[in-house]
Amino acid sequence: MKQSAKFITALLFCAAFALPAVAQVRVIPKVGVNFSGLDAKLDDITAEARVGWNAGLDFRIGEGFLYLNPGAHYYSYTARLVKDVQSPDDIKLREETTIQNLKLPVNLGIRLTGDNGLLGLHVQGGVVPTMVLGVTERQDFFFDKNDLNTFTLGANMGVGVDVLFFTLDANYEIGLNDFFKNAEGRNNMLTISAGIKF
Repeated sequence: MKQSAKFITALLFCAAFALPAVAQVRVIPKVGVNFSGLDAKLDDITAEARVGWNAGLDFRIGEGFLYLNPGAHYYSYTARLVKDVQSPDDIKLREETTIQNLKLPVNLGIRLTGDNGLLGLHVQGGVVPTMVLGVTERQDFFFDKNDLNTFTLGANMGVGVDVLFFTLDANYEIGLNDFFKNAEGRNNMLTISAGIKF
Protein backbone atom coordinates (compact mmCIF):
# COMPACT_ATOMS: atom_id res chain seq x y z
CA MET A 1 0.00 0.00 0.00
CA LYS A 2 2.86 2.39 0.81
CA GLN A 3 4.45 1.81 -2.61
CA SER A 4 1.23 2.54 -4.51
CA ALA A 5 0.61 5.65 -2.43
CA LYS A 6 4.13 6.89 -3.21
CA PHE A 7 3.61 6.14 -6.92
CA ILE A 8 0.31 8.09 -7.00
CA THR A 9 1.94 11.00 -5.17
CA ALA A 10 4.86 11.09 -7.63
CA LEU A 11 2.49 10.91 -10.59
CA LEU A 12 0.33 13.77 -9.34
CA PHE A 13 3.39 15.90 -8.58
CA CYS A 14 4.69 15.36 -12.12
CA ALA A 15 1.32 16.41 -13.50
CA ALA A 16 1.35 19.49 -11.24
CA PHE A 17 4.59 20.68 -12.82
CA ALA A 18 3.70 19.71 -16.38
CA LEU A 19 0.23 21.26 -16.69
CA PRO A 20 0.89 24.96 -15.94
CA ALA A 21 2.56 25.46 -19.31
CA VAL A 22 -0.62 24.51 -21.18
CA ALA A 23 -3.43 25.35 -18.79
CA GLN A 24 -5.01 28.23 -16.89
CA VAL A 25 -3.62 28.59 -13.36
CA ARG A 26 -5.44 30.23 -10.45
CA VAL A 27 -3.51 31.05 -7.27
CA ILE A 28 -5.54 30.88 -4.03
CA PRO A 29 -4.02 32.07 -0.73
CA LYS A 30 -5.91 30.51 2.19
CA VAL A 31 -6.19 30.61 5.98
CA GLY A 32 -8.22 28.30 8.16
CA VAL A 33 -8.74 26.21 11.27
CA ASN A 34 -8.19 22.48 11.71
CA PHE A 35 -9.52 19.86 14.11
CA SER A 36 -7.56 16.65 14.83
CA GLY A 37 -8.88 13.42 16.29
CA LEU A 38 -5.56 11.96 17.46
CA ASP A 39 -4.81 10.25 20.77
CA ALA A 40 -1.66 8.26 21.53
CA LYS A 41 0.10 6.76 24.54
CA LEU A 42 3.86 7.47 24.72
CA ASP A 43 5.40 5.75 27.75
CA ASP A 44 3.98 7.77 30.68
CA ILE A 45 2.54 10.58 28.52
CA THR A 46 -0.80 10.73 26.78
CA ALA A 47 -0.76 13.06 23.76
CA GLU A 48 -4.00 14.39 22.27
CA ALA A 49 -3.96 16.65 19.21
CA ARG A 50 -6.90 19.02 18.95
CA VAL A 51 -7.50 22.46 17.37
CA GLY A 52 -5.05 24.45 15.26
CA TRP A 53 -4.70 26.94 12.42
CA ASN A 54 -3.26 26.79 8.92
CA ALA A 55 -2.20 29.11 6.11
CA GLY A 56 -0.86 28.54 2.62
CA LEU A 57 -1.47 28.49 -1.11
CA ASP A 58 -3.60 26.32 -3.37
CA PHE A 59 -3.40 26.23 -7.15
CA ARG A 60 -6.18 25.33 -9.59
CA ILE A 61 -4.62 24.20 -12.84
CA GLY A 62 -6.83 23.63 -15.87
CA GLU A 63 -10.11 24.81 -17.34
CA GLY A 64 -13.37 22.96 -17.69
CA PHE A 65 -14.79 20.10 -15.68
CA LEU A 66 -11.55 18.65 -14.22
CA TYR A 67 -8.61 20.50 -12.67
CA LEU A 68 -5.44 19.72 -10.77
CA ASN A 69 -5.31 21.18 -7.26
CA PRO A 70 -1.84 21.06 -5.61
CA GLY A 71 -0.93 23.23 -2.65
CA ALA A 72 1.54 24.07 0.11
CA HIS A 73 0.28 24.79 3.63
CA TYR A 74 1.77 25.47 7.06
CA TYR A 75 -0.20 23.75 9.84
CA SER A 76 0.12 24.41 13.57
CA TYR A 77 -2.06 22.56 16.02
CA THR A 78 -2.32 22.18 19.74
CA ALA A 79 -1.46 18.92 21.48
CA ARG A 80 -2.58 18.35 25.06
CA LEU A 81 0.01 16.40 27.10
CA VAL A 82 -0.95 14.52 30.27
CA LYS A 83 1.68 12.73 32.41
CA ASP A 84 0.44 9.61 34.21
CA VAL A 85 0.58 9.40 37.99
CA GLN A 86 3.16 6.73 38.97
CA SER A 87 2.58 6.85 42.74
CA PRO A 88 0.07 8.42 45.18
CA ASP A 89 2.54 11.26 45.85
CA ASP A 90 2.80 12.23 42.18
CA ILE A 91 1.01 15.24 40.77
CA LYS A 92 -0.84 14.68 37.53
CA LEU A 93 0.79 17.14 35.12
CA ARG A 94 -1.06 18.70 32.19
CA GLU A 95 0.44 20.93 29.55
CA GLU A 96 -0.23 22.08 26.01
CA THR A 97 2.27 22.27 23.18
CA THR A 98 2.11 22.99 19.46
CA ILE A 99 3.16 20.81 16.53
CA GLN A 100 4.12 22.45 13.25
CA ASN A 101 3.81 20.70 9.88
CA LEU A 102 4.22 21.37 6.17
CA LYS A 103 1.46 19.79 4.09
CA LEU A 104 1.73 19.44 0.31
CA PRO A 105 -1.71 18.24 -0.86
CA VAL A 106 -2.06 17.04 -4.44
CA ASN A 107 -5.75 16.79 -5.38
CA LEU A 108 -7.84 16.29 -8.47
CA GLY A 109 -10.92 18.50 -8.53
CA ILE A 110 -14.28 18.52 -10.28
CA ARG A 111 -16.17 21.73 -10.98
CA LEU A 112 -19.83 20.89 -10.48
CA THR A 113 -21.21 24.24 -11.65
CA GLY A 114 -18.50 25.81 -13.82
CA ASP A 115 -15.86 28.38 -12.89
CA ASN A 116 -16.97 31.82 -14.08
CA GLY A 117 -20.39 32.31 -12.50
CA LEU A 118 -21.52 34.08 -9.35
CA LEU A 119 -21.63 30.78 -7.43
CA GLY A 120 -19.51 27.69 -8.05
CA LEU A 121 -19.42 24.30 -6.32
CA HIS A 122 -16.47 21.92 -6.48
CA VAL A 123 -15.23 18.67 -4.95
CA GLN A 124 -11.68 17.35 -4.76
CA GLY A 125 -9.68 14.42 -3.49
CA GLY A 126 -6.12 13.14 -3.49
CA VAL A 127 -3.09 12.56 -1.29
CA VAL A 128 -1.43 14.73 1.37
CA PRO A 129 2.29 14.24 2.07
CA THR A 130 3.11 15.84 5.44
CA MET A 131 6.47 16.71 6.99
CA VAL A 132 6.89 17.59 10.68
CA LEU A 133 8.78 20.89 11.07
CA GLY A 134 8.93 21.17 14.83
CA VAL A 135 7.42 20.75 18.28
CA THR A 136 7.35 23.38 21.03
CA GLU A 137 9.08 21.65 23.95
CA ARG A 138 7.76 21.92 27.51
CA GLN A 139 9.90 21.75 30.65
CA ASP A 140 8.11 18.92 32.49
CA PHE A 141 7.61 16.66 29.45
CA PHE A 142 10.07 14.66 27.39
CA PHE A 143 8.14 15.15 24.17
CA ASP A 144 9.75 16.58 21.05
CA LYS A 145 10.04 16.20 17.27
CA ASN A 146 11.90 12.88 17.67
CA ASP A 147 8.70 11.27 19.01
CA LEU A 148 6.96 11.86 15.66
CA ASN A 149 7.36 10.28 12.24
CA THR A 150 9.02 12.98 10.12
CA PHE A 151 7.02 12.04 7.02
CA THR A 152 3.41 10.83 6.91
CA LEU A 153 0.85 10.41 4.16
CA GLY A 154 -2.89 11.04 4.16
CA ALA A 155 -5.86 10.65 1.82
CA ASN A 156 -7.83 13.85 1.35
CA MET A 157 -11.39 14.58 0.24
CA GLY A 158 -13.31 17.82 0.32
CA VAL A 159 -16.01 20.10 -0.94
CA GLY A 160 -16.02 23.83 -1.54
CA VAL A 161 -18.01 26.79 -2.74
CA ASP A 162 -16.86 29.88 -4.68
CA VAL A 163 -18.71 33.18 -4.42
CA LEU A 164 -17.25 35.61 -6.96
CA PHE A 165 -13.52 35.57 -6.11
CA PHE A 166 -13.93 34.20 -2.56
CA THR A 167 -13.73 30.49 -1.80
CA LEU A 168 -14.60 28.37 1.24
CA ASP A 169 -13.49 24.74 1.55
CA ALA A 170 -14.00 21.89 3.99
CA ASN A 171 -11.54 18.98 3.70
CA TYR A 172 -11.18 15.75 5.63
CA GLU A 173 -7.83 13.98 5.72
CA ILE A 174 -7.48 10.33 6.74
CA GLY A 175 -4.02 9.38 8.02
CA LEU A 176 -2.54 6.42 6.15
CA ASN A 177 0.28 5.71 8.60
CA ASP A 178 1.06 6.32 12.28
CA PHE A 179 1.79 9.88 13.35
CA PHE A 180 4.03 8.83 16.28
CA LYS A 181 7.21 6.75 15.92
CA ASN A 182 6.61 4.35 18.80
CA ALA A 183 2.85 4.44 19.26
CA GLU A 184 -0.21 3.66 17.20
CA GLY A 185 -2.37 6.57 16.16
CA ARG A 186 -3.22 8.12 12.81
CA ASN A 187 -3.98 11.79 12.51
CA ASN A 188 -7.43 12.25 10.95
CA MET A 189 -8.11 15.94 10.45
CA LEU A 190 -10.95 18.24 9.41
CA THR A 191 -9.83 21.56 7.91
CA ILE A 192 -12.05 24.54 7.09
CA SER A 193 -10.33 27.24 5.04
CA ALA A 194 -11.25 30.50 3.34
CA GLY A 195 -9.35 32.04 0.45
CA ILE A 196 -9.29 34.46 -2.46
CA LYS A 197 -8.92 33.39 -6.11
CA PHE A 198 -6.42 35.25 -8.29
